[in-house]
Amino acid sequence: MKVYPIFMHIEGKSCLVVGGGAVGERKVQDLLAAGAKVTVVSREATPLLHSQAGQGLITLRQEDFQPGHLEGMFLAIAATNDQPVNEAVSAAAQARGLPVNVVDQPALCSFIVPATIRRGDLVLAIGTGGRSPALAKKLRQELERTFGPEYGPYVELLGLIREAVLASRRDHPDNQSLFTAIAASPLLTLLRANDQAGLAALLAELLGAVLPAPRLAELQRRAGAVCQSLAQARQAF
Repeated sequence: MKVYPIFMHIEGKSCLVVGGGAVGERKVQDLLAAGAKVTVVSREATPLLHSQAGQGLITLRQEDFQPGHLEGMFLAIAATNDQPVNEAVSAAAQARGLPVNVVDQPALCSFIVPATIRRGDLVLAIGTGGRSPALAKKLRQELERTFGPEYGPYVELLGLIREAVLASRRDHPDNQSLFTAIAASPLLTLLRANDQAGLAALLAELLGAVLPAPRLAELQRRAGAVCQSLAQARQAF
């Protein structure tokens, strides 16, 4: 199956999950992590889903799926072990032009959910066009060892730097080469080592001629806070 890779913005969007078992629960958590407003339709639901419904984090409708459940939805996921139900969800969603995923059944999908690694705002996705989910899982596990938890704060820090530079000189012709140099710098190494002094010095070296002194000092302070938060998270773990 040929697919077009895409990252979809679903924050605040209404999304439907049909199926309240372990697989449906996992899909719900992924949607919540992306900021979606989730409705689950299932006669039975896991304790976590019941708890989240009680907290108002999701809407749980303990009833059989009906096409009307798709009204107002942005996308749908079918995660049941009932083939007729999965087929009904797929057909009803596609008839409405809604993106639909049926877990482990690519032929019923209009989109496939890749194996993913999340490190803060960094998201790595692996897909095989539905041909080998096992290979996608294996590659995900390998990449998880390469891209550790420090990559979340690292991407956060790169974002702070980018914001500061663009605020000072948006559309400058040298910005792209500067961002490339920053990504190639030992920034990640210093972050991993919790070397806040080294981090401040590197930022001064890279950005001293670009940012006004007050803005550079603020960026150094925020970089130190990111560095410290990573160190504290590691200690807690």
